[in-house]
Amino acid sequence: MNEALRAKIAQAAADKPQFGPGTFPPIEPGLALHFDADYAAYYCAGNDDTEPGRARLNAMDRIELTRLHCGAESVVSHLSAAACTKANRFLIATVKPYQGQRTGRKPRNWAYLREVLEHYEGPKFRPKVWVTREADDGMAYCADIARVAISTRDKDMRMLPGLHINWMSFELTEVPRGAYDVIGTDGLQYGLKWFYLQMLQGDTADNIPGLPLLFGKQCGDATALKYLAGTTGRDDAYDRVQTAYAAHYGTAWPDALVEQAALLWLRTDAQASIANAAQPFPDCPHIKRALERLETRVTTEINALSKIAQV
Repeated sequence: MNEALRAKIAQAAADKPQFGPGTFPPIEPGLALHFDADYAAYYCAGNDDTEPGRARLNAMDRIELTRLHCGAESVVSHLSAAACTKANRFLIATVKPYQGQRTGRKPRNWAYLREVLEHYEGPKFRPKVWVTREADDGMAYCADIARVAISTRDKDMRMLPGLHINWMSFELTEVPRGAYDVIGTDGLQYGLKWFYLQMLQGDTADNIPGLPLLFGKQCGDATALKYLAGTTGRDDAYDRVQTAYAAHYGTAWPDALVEQAALLWLRTDAQASIANAAQPFPDCPHIKRALERLETRVTTEINALSKIAQV
């Protein structure tokens, strides 16, 4: 083998190292990996020819490999219950139906994997099934209590503090508590700035529109990023986003802004309350009153639905 070829092979091995002893970080005592099992049930299911046993192994291997990549001591696997109220987002949304575009066929092993992940009793992880909030909100609640590792392909959770593990590349990004603007090792935006970008550009995965028009123009990812360029913290971002909502909605801006925030903000309180959507904003009486109006509307709708169910 000539030297040039040997050098190319060595470089290729360095660029894409194989997993093995010594390639993972040391275990960090007390660090828990919070794993998005909602998404894993899709990702690990395989195709229609995949045997259920193979899908189960896919999920178990994925959890353990992710744990090793981030050096976590333990794993909590988060699932949204089948009857999850999703923190009442279906009632909050008026501009577009929340997750209303999700009509695609699920993988054949999806339901089987959810059962496996929900009822698992072995040593690899502890399942946590959420009923009144989505798994995203559950992970946000845990990340607010202590420093955790987070594994998901759901971009919403990039607003959370903690050690993030990129789902595809396993790259690690630490987001300090209270951080506004963090660019990850994977080149993605993390921190509170991500929430404010979503307030403008929306979230197509959940059918959340964000701001329909930014000063008369369509507001995509690049436009939102340009509009928030130069902001250094929460107050700067809020001023710009509030101005944009007021320009589009006029005097109705507080209710429009609060609706989008209540859909996008991952709830960090134990009750997954609508009021918790005030957390990413500076103290503002307009926001406070709009949240009170939203809570009243949602409570009224819940009571009406309860009466119908009793008939």
